[in-house]
Amino acid sequence: MKKLISIFILATIVSCNNDPRAKLPTTGNFGTSVTEDSVKTVNDVIIALQTSNTFPVKVTGVIAEYCKGEGCWLTLENKGGEALFVEVENKAFVLPHNISGKIAIVDGIAMKEKIEGKEETKVLAKGILIK
Repeated sequence: MKKLISIFILATIVSCNNDPRAKLPTTGNFGTSVTEDSVKTVNDVIIALQTSNTFPVKVTGVIAEYCKGEGCWLTLENKGGEALFVEVENKAFVLPHNISGKIAIVDGIAMKEKIEGKEETKVLAKGILIK
């Protein structure tokens, strides 16, 4: 039984050390290259989504939360309002660990959609620059 437990612990340690996200830098471009020109605030995007269903956007904000599992989404803070959900389009790239509090610029498509009868806003990201 002790051998079985030892093998399980060793396998867990080895598998955790093989996480490819752990080797990613916590800053830089992920996905398509993103520049810092013509960016909108999170609040600007949320307001624009009240009158438009989809549009291309480049939005900047502070990362409030991020997917710690697959690295496929994040939220951008909106002081005094609802955070903006950002999803990596088609899971084309992954985000690194330990990015909460960093500034991000997201290039993608802003959209609103109905999920279970509730209207939600999000950005499908083609690229993200984390600073």
